[in-house]
Amino acid sequence: MDERQDRALDAWLAGLPAESLQRYFLLLDELCRGLDVSKHEQFGFLRLRAEFETSGEIFGCTLEQLRDRVARRLPERLRGNAEQPRTALERLRERVQAKGHPDFR
Repeated sequence: MDERQDRALDAWLAGLPAESLQRYFLLLDELCRGLDVSKHEQFGFLRLRAEFETSGEIFGCTLEQLRDRVARRLPERLRGNAEQPRTALERLRERVQAKGHPDFR
């Protein structure tokens, strides 16, 4: 993110109440962790993801960067889910990062 985008994101987040920040964080965290769509209405999930991705594009950041920026504005106790076990998608991402993608070895 460049400095202008960074300031715009901070200004937007500063105007949100803590309750909204917490909800955004939890949703972004689920999206980044690989939310199990089978537990949710798929169209709603895809639309939610698209909304956050658009926000990320506006501010020039990824969903993970957006989640982390929101998290910095919340006290640790409001972040929740910190002790959740890693999802299968997270474990797969870690394996691919460490060893590379099996199709490209």
